[in-house]
Amino acid sequence: MDDPLQAMGHKDDPQTKTPSSVLLTLCVVAAMHFGGNHRKTLAFARDFALFSHLPSPSRFSRRIHPLKPYFLAFLKTCLPFGQSNPLLSRLWKDPHQAQGYALDTFPLPTCENIRAQRSRLTPGRVYRGYIPSKRVYFHGFKLHLLVDDRLFVHEVGLTLGSAHDLNSLFLLPLEVEEGKPLYLDRGYESHVWEEVMREAMGIEVMPIRKRRSKRYVPWSQYLAILGRRVVETVGSMSRGLFPRRIHAVTQERFVLKVLSFVLVHNIRLLAQRME
Repeated sequence: MDDPLQAMGHKDDPQTKTPSSVLLTLCVVAAMHFGGNHRKTLAFARDFALFSHLPSPSRFSRRIHPLKPYFLAFLKTCLPFGQSNPLLSRLWKDPHQAQGYALDTFPLPTCENIRAQRSRLTPGRVYRGYIPSKRVYFHGFKLHLLVDDRLFVHEVGLTLGSAHDLNSLFLLPLEVEEGKPLYLDRGYESHVWEEVMREAMGIEVMPIRKRRSKRYVPWSQYLAILGRRVVETVGSMSRGLFPRRIHAVTQERFVLKVLSFVLVHNIRLLAQRME
């Protein structure tokens, strides 16, 4: 964490006892070992004297929010409410050349449906979404992941629960190498945007189509189903890091914890490749 902060020109205040790199490290450790619980992570670091000086939990919360732009510099992200943040992700692209990409959406409920009306974190019906595969509703956000065939996450997006899956095509940068296939689910099927992505961006779009679609081809559907399995694997691996309930008082804290889990997923894969 120290080297990227120096490369981006970040300088701590001279009176600061705890450097920003320590705060970001604690945030990653919390997502990796403590289910995103920052209070437990601070207690663990204090008991084992990992650092010379540690802030209190309230001070940690106040200092971690201004560091979010530096924390997001490891991923290409798109945050809700129009806060787009196209940042660097070269770290995951350098070790290998991807042969294919996959894009999918995962629900991120913030509370149970029976408590949706009195939710303070996500108030309003705009957060109410539907999961067609399970035929159930949920209340919260949608997580959009663009992954490659080596299980690395390249781009992340967060939208409201009621937003359509096609919104990720408009919000994410979708920096896919020209000529590489992009596997999509049925929810992303759009003949207009498929032609736009092929002609303007050079992306070979391969969505899973419905049987009544005019462009349904059996052999193409078989390849699309096989290629899209990688994003389901990444979704399962990422959700394995999540606790049963992500504790957050503000939406910014909730987004920060979700992105920290995705970053930890990439860090673990990178460590395995280095071994």
